[in-house]
Order: sequence, then structure tokens, then C-alpha cells
Amino acid sequence: MRKESEIVIIGAGIMGSSLAYHLAKRGKEVTVLEMNEICSGTSSTTAAWLWPSDKRPMYYGRLAKEAYDMYMTLEEELGADFELRINGSLEIARNQEELEDLKKLSAGCVELGYNARILTPEETLEMEPSVRKDIVGANYVESDGHLNPFLLVNAYIQAAKKFGAEVNTYTKVEDFILEDNRIIEIVTNKGSIKPGLVVCAAGIYSRGLGQKLGLNAHVKPERGFTLVTEKLPHVLNHTVCGARQTVSGNIILGFIADKVDDDCLDRRMYIRGLNWAAKDAINDFPSFKDINIIRSYTGIRCKPEDKVPILGPTEKIENFWFHLAHSAFSVNPACSSRVAEVICGEKTLDALGEFRYTRFKD
Repeated sequence: MRKESEIVIIGAGIMGSSLAYHLAKRGKEVTVLEMNEICSGTSSTTAAWLWPSDKRPMYYGRLAKEAYDMYMTLEEELGADFELRINGSLEIARNQEELEDLKKLSAGCVELGYNARILTPEETLEMEPSVRKDIVGANYVESDGHLNPFLLVNAYIQAAKKFGAEVNTYTKVEDFILEDNRIIEIVTNKGSIKPGLVVCAAGIYSRGLGQKLGLNAHVKPERGFTLVTEKLPHVLNHTVCGARQTVSGNIILGFIADKVDDDCLDRRMYIRGLNWAAKDAINDFPSFKDINIIRSYTGIRCKPEDKVPILGPTEKIENFWFHLAHSAFSVNPACSSRVAEVICGEKTLDALGEFRYTRFKD
């Protein structure tokens, strides 16, 4: 591990890896510290939908649209196939109240430039025969899709390395040494490193790292339960209510959000989670009841208190920034490119707009 580095990024999930790439591409000396393996935290337990069309408020939706446009050329840019599939999304309405909410969402999608429309029950079932028959309609967005999270994070990491980034796995940050409100040394289980700038992209673990510096990361944990089916012939035509079929044929069912204590990092699967996820899946897809489940997993999601990304300097510690987001696979290209532009002096902090960490008043 380097003894000094211009920029140290903590975390090698989707946010840390994408930022490492954008900074290294611009010629910055970047060192990544990851306490486990690459893409081993929340990024490894996501359903990995590319579903930017539902991001609200509208300024968040515009950021997600910016990220979506970047995705259209990202495989070529990174020189890697990460199984990006734009197959459209369907969000079904089970009652009239849900349908009215979807109509508002659909109008916002159109305003953002997506091809979206409300479907009748008959149109929905024609497009996606597997869903329950008693629906009252659905919102269809043509441009939504999904991807392989492991392949994308690895593609970012490999591209960052080509530009000179150093990536250290199984390297846990244990402490920070401060001098005049500035981090002068990061202490890890593999030695110390002197940073210029420190960017924390450690997801929910950012809470603990921030506390070491007297900072509130303003994120809360949420446990997600996910099921993976056996490989199947083509069953799902779209990404539907959180269900997607992978390139290899498995269906990933990622519906459930479980409220947990603020300090929860427990990623174990519980029987109640299995039952909850299975019942939720069968509720929307009755025909799936006899499909075999080959794997289940949980993830502790990183949820900003106001649900939108948290980017940029903390000011209290002058060389410490946060780089955090929920639905990070939908928004990371735009978040990371903007932050890299600001760090490299190409743009001012105003480019981070409403996403700046300093919007929170501790």
C-alpha cells in the first residue's frame, strides 16, 4: 500500500469504484481502501435495476436521467460487458389508489424525457403474462432495465487501475489522525497512509467512519431480502415490480425493505425474511409458486435521510468528503463524474447542487 496518496477513496462498491475511475482518468493519484473484497458490501446484494425514471423530487430525477444517458455508452467506454439490458419496466397497480399514484409518476417520467405511459389491465397482461390477473393497470417505462453489479464494479476497478489507481482489498480503516481539522494520516490494519483528500464511499459503514471524526453521515440502514430462482426459460419480458430475469435465466426477486435499528449491520437471512419475500413474490406473480429458489441473501442498504445522494465536502473536516447514494446503480455515473469534475477544478461546488452534504444542519 502506498504511504501517501493525493486522493484516498474508502470503499470499493459501485460509488467508490466509479469515482476512482473518473478521478484516475483525469490523472489523479488515487488509492482505494476496501475492508473486504471488491463489490462485497451493499453493492453485492442489490437487485441492480437500472430504474432511474422513478427518482423524485425532479432535481433528483434529472440527475438520474443524466446518469442513464451516460450508461448508453458506458460499456464501450469501459471496454467491458456488464450485461446491461434495457428491456423496459412495469410497475403494476393493484387498486385504484395505486393507479392514481402511478399516473402522477408517469407524467413525471414524460417530463424528464422518458417514453412512459399508463397501460390498461389488458395491455399489461399482454406485455407481461406472469403478473397477477386482478390488476387495474400499470406504468410502463420503455427505457428502464437492469445490469450485472459484479461485472460493472469490476469494470470500473479495472479501468481505474489502467489509469494508475491502486486498489487495496482487505484493508480496513481503523482510525484517523487529525491536525487542525484535517486528516493527516489514515490508520489501517495494513499500515498507515497520508492522504491529500479523503472520500468516504463506504455505504452504510460511513456512519461509523463519520463518527470517528465527529460527523453525522445522515444515512440510515434498511435491510433488503432477495430471492434468486433456478435458471428458467424466458419468463419475464421486462423488469416488473422489482423482479428481473438475468442473462443466465435466473429471476431475482428483490421486493422487501425491512426497518432496522440505526446501528444495524446484520446481513444474515432470517426465516421471516424468506417467508416475507416469498409471499410478496407470489402475491404479484402467482405462477411463480412452484419455481425453485436456489439462493437468498440480504443487504443493508444505505438510505440517506432525505433519500437523495449525499455528495461533497463536510467542511468540519476540510479534506473529508462523503460520496453516498441509495439506488446507486441508477445514479453513480452522474454522481461520480460531477464529484470528479469538482475535485479536479473543472467545475465549482455549485455543480453538486442540492446533493451537497452541507444541506444538513447538525
